Amino acid sequence: MTDKPNPEDFSDDELLAMLSPRQLADLDRAIAGLMGPEGLDKVIPLQVTAQLYTLRAAERDPTSALAMLQMAAAMRRRAELLAGEKAPKQLD
Repeated sequence: MTDKPNPEDFSDDELLAMLSPRQLADLDRAIAGLMGPEGLDKVIPLQVTAQLYTLRAAERDPTSALAMLQMAAAMRRRAELLAGEKAPKQLD
């Protein structure tokens, strides 16, 4: 019998790599709907919500946990992108 990997054992990159480009776009739209216009482009709310999804995933069946972890990974990715955009530019 083959053991399935535990969803919590995947990195964010691995979780997101499991999704097609269309699924990633759908996930981004779902995040936009969840966060609303005022929270979508704010790093802290994205990070907090991602952490909540990660914690709640442990309480779910493996399929639901995987989906929640993928949502959390997408939120963290968006937060990282936003944080990078807001970083001060270095002068040469």
